[in-house]
Amino acid sequence: MSHCPREQEALDLVRAGRWPDGCDDKIRAHVAACVPCGECVEIASMLTADYRSAVRTAPVPTSGLVWWRVQRRAREDAARTVARVVTMVQGLSVLLGIAVAVGIAGADNLKRTLAMVSVTTLPQWSIPLLLAITVWLALAPVAVYFAVSGD
Repeated sequence: MSHCPREQEALDLVRAGRWPDGCDDKIRAHVAACVPCGECVEIASMLTADYRSAVRTAPVPTSGLVWWRVQRRAREDAARTVARVVTMVQGLSVLLGIAVAVGIAGADNLKRTLAMVSVTTLPQWSIPLLLAITVWLALAPVAVYFAVSGD
């Protein structure tokens, strides 16, 4: 199998629908004499005819059906978006429930610790620091969600 430099030109004529009537005599004479070009044009002509036949007979859906499919897809996309938000809210509520439970358990331990340690030795900023860390731990999953979400 050899390659001819005019093969692409002949294929372009077939694709454009200009073979054999819409081209000049030189290219028709070349394709008739050149074996690779002749085979390519023959195969390309069959494929192009088959493609055009398939395009003519392809069933085109009605506009109502297309509209219905678009609306259904939009509803499904909206449902997926809502499901993601609901999942995030459920996760956040579980996390906050755990944080409240830990906070309640920690408050009891904090009372015992404060009873054992004098107030003067406890730094003044330890309780606000503990609250800030708790809030940060509660909001960290939300920040991660917004960082990795594609929306």
